[in-house]
Formats: sequence, structure tokens, C-alpha cells
Amino acid sequence: MAAFPSSVGIQSMTMRLRSAVAVSTSPFTFDQQVVAHQGVRWEAEVTLPPLKRADAKAVEAFLASVIQGDTFTLGNPLHNLPAASGSVSGSVGDTSVTLSVSGATTGDYFDIGDRLYIITGAGSIMPPLRTAGGTCSFSNPQGTWRLASNQIDWSVDRASIYGFTFACVEAI
Repeated sequence: MAAFPSSVGIQSMTMRLRSAVAVSTSPFTFDQQVVAHQGVRWEAEVTLPPLKRADAKAVEAFLASVIQGDTFTLGNPLHNLPAASGSVSGSVGDTSVTLSVSGATTGDYFDIGDRLYIITGAGSIMPPLRTAGGTCSFSNPQGTWRLASNQIDWSVDRASIYGFTFACVEAI
């Protein structure tokens, strides 16, 4: 598994949790029927700062190396709580877990073995546990990702300034 070349930095990042929820609405009464399936995954769009050729080469090589479905680790540098610690226990697929943390609260991110989670409340997390729990890392938490498309693009201008934006999805 490759690691995203974090030395280039991230200019902006859009994160989302996508859930497999089906909603059927009656066209006559507007009553709704909701079925929540078990699928939940992270998705993201990442924009890098403008890069000179020397830094852009590392990003080009990285993107070219993972285009065939390989996985990579990536985290949002703003989600960093190095003083926080804790553990989670539960079964695979649980969102209601035993959460024992210090220095973290609702809305904070952590990882367990390169699987990214967010604390959604007392004893609850999202997405569902991918493993049976473990030690939480709040210091630059990362997830395991794949590119969302089989195509990679970047721009370059006459001043040799490169621009990169790419979409990725959690590799489950």
C-alpha cells in the first residue's frame, strides 16, 4: 500500500460519508418508506496547493502508481489530536461501541489500523467498525483509499505551476 506524498500539503479537502439508504415516497400521500442498508463509506475530493515541477513529479508518480486500483493511505492534516488516546471495542459492523478515550470528543477523527472513523456521540462512531476494535490513533489519523476514477488529470501552466485535484473512496 502506498502513502500519499504528504510533504506537498493539502489546499482543501471535501470529506463525506455515503450511506446506502433507500427512500421510497408515495406519489399520492408523500408517505415515505426508508430502508437503511449496511453500506457506509468515506469519500473525498482533494485539492493540492499549486506546485512547482520538483514537487509535482512526486504527485504525478504517486497518482500513476495507484491508478490501477491500488490502495493508499491519506488523512486530513487538520484532524490531528496528538495528545488524545483511547480504544474502541465492538464487533465488525458496529456503530454503537465501547469507546474509552481521553482528550477527544464528538466530531474528532481517529484511526484503527489505517481505517478512519469519526466520533458521533457518546459510544457511537461512523462508519461501522471494519475490525473488532483496537487502539485509537488521533495523531494524523488516516484512512485506506482508492482513486474514485480510472482517469487521472492535472493541469500545468506556462510558468510550470501544476494543479492537482482528485477524488477517492474508502477501500473496504
